Amino acid sequence: MATEADIVTAWTKAEVVATALGSIGIVLTLFYSAWSFRTTLREGYYAELDRVYFELLKIGLERPYLRASVPPDDPGKASEYDAYAFMVWNFLETVVDRCDSMSKPTARATSSLRETWDPIVATECALHRSWFDKPENQRKFKEGFCSFIEKRYPAARAVGQ
Repeated sequence: MATEADIVTAWTKAEVVATALGSIGIVLTLFYSAWSFRTTLREGYYAELDRVYFELLKIGLERPYLRASVPPDDPGKASEYDAYAFMVWNFLETVVDRCDSMSKPTARATSSLRETWDPIVATECALHRSWFDKPENQRKFKEGFCSFIEKRYPAARAVGQ
């Protein structure tokens, strides 16, 4: 028959096992929460970028001269083109920043975001490259972004050059 000491020892062992399992459960929950947060954030990035780009394209559909690689001759339209090109380049800088900000957590997430947006960056870069190449316009962007564009999308690839 088990003595009182044996019963206390058995309950102590059970308590240690339960505490260890509880701790493991907490750690696993933290990892799952971090993964879930990252996934939600990444999906939010996609949704926000999609929404902004859709709005830029909608403006371009309403005013087709804004989607030209050369600014219009009309001074009013040229001013609109200048503002639109700036909005597009701001968007491209945001895309590049988001891809870079995600490069640290997981290479897969960055690769996926870059894979999705790289053709858009290349297309818009080529379309509005003459605007970006003006020194007064390059000053509007971070040096790192300008270097990225120069290395990744050389001016020779730009449309109309």
